[in-house]
Amino acid sequence: MISTALALLYTADRLLKLAAVVDFFARRPPPPPPSWPSVTLIQPITRGAHDLANVLACRAALRYAGPVQHLLVCDQGDAATQARCTAWQIAHPALDVTILLVDSSGGVATKVAKMQCALPHATGDVLCFVDDDVALRPAALTQLVTSLQPATVGAVFGLACYTNWRNGPSSLMSGFVNANALLSYIPLTYLTEPYTITGHLFALRRRDFAAVGGLDGLHETARIDDDHELARRVRQAGLHCVQTPVVYDVHNDFATYLDYANQMQRWFVIPKQTMVPQLARREQLVSLAGSLGALLLPLLALIALVSRTRRTLVNLAGCTALFAAAYALCERRWLRRSTPLRRWPWVIAAAFLAPLQALAALGAGDTFTWRGVRYRLHRDGRLERKE
Repeated sequence: MISTALALLYTADRLLKLAAVVDFFARRPPPPPPSWPSVTLIQPITRGAHDLANVLACRAALRYAGPVQHLLVCDQGDAATQARCTAWQIAHPALDVTILLVDSSGGVATKVAKMQCALPHATGDVLCFVDDDVALRPAALTQLVTSLQPATVGAVFGLACYTNWRNGPSSLMSGFVNANALLSYIPLTYLTEPYTITGHLFALRRRDFAAVGGLDGLHETARIDDDHELARRVRQAGLHCVQTPVVYDVHNDFATYLDYANQMQRWFVIPKQTMVPQLARREQLVSLAGSLGALLLPLLALIALVSRTRRTLVNLAGCTALFAAAYALCERRWLRRSTPLRRWPWVIAAAFLAPLQALAALGAGDTFTWRGVRYRLHRDGRLERKE
């Protein structure tokens, strides 16, 4: 029966992916460097960042044996955020903190513009780029720099754990990310070398960053795919992008379900337009194969809804229970966080809704809404504003 076959396929998919995650976190890390290199944390700060106080508190609590330089880049016209960053700087006089301002006469400066503003001021041997909604755990820098030690490694990046359960839209996003961060990204590393980096948090040696061209040309051409393009440059230079076991917390807040839906569409349109066409055929096939398992739950639900037989309902219930068990295991053992009990319905809902949203986004063409504006994304990463 089709329902039973799909249920067995889903079970195999979950168990194989869990086996990959178990093995990944059991690996012995590279040896620490003989002396810890200096690190520059390049931190673009967006106007109205929701959890900035906690994010900055976590940056101050980082444990790293070498020198750390903090470069905070704010919009020139954003006095409120500048004041919050200045207060944090004053509260931590022992930290090496510089607040930089970037021209925002056009409204809000892009993330790439802020990162490029910081680069001339960076003094660290290692450049670490981190978003303003990322709360780093104390050992994050130590783990990243350790993973960067092999000479063939060009860029390292981590794994997101979403922590905002404030409302339904934010819970849907947190449930979606936490269900997929480990079980999607890690198993892929067993089938193909990582071909992109996660833009929330990544690090490179400064000399390697300069050698591959850094972010040159991205701001001038208004490209939005900075993480995908940087990964391409690293690989073209004969270096490797490496997925690390560094887990970081992300506080991403969505006021409405439309905000959540727009973010989901943006997340799927960007790689479809700018990353997938650049991949080798094998990489495309591996990515597709790794993603198909997520579609099985909605498909089982459709079959159960149409047939309404005991077997299809049992298969659906069993696979849903397996999803929940895998989610809880990943969350407690490796993400080290717990979903509030009252938010579990949104986690389950995300398991059925998100794959359908991904299909819709992939079939919706090349447009998405970002900060209330509709854009068309070209294959070369250029954004075109639609009136």
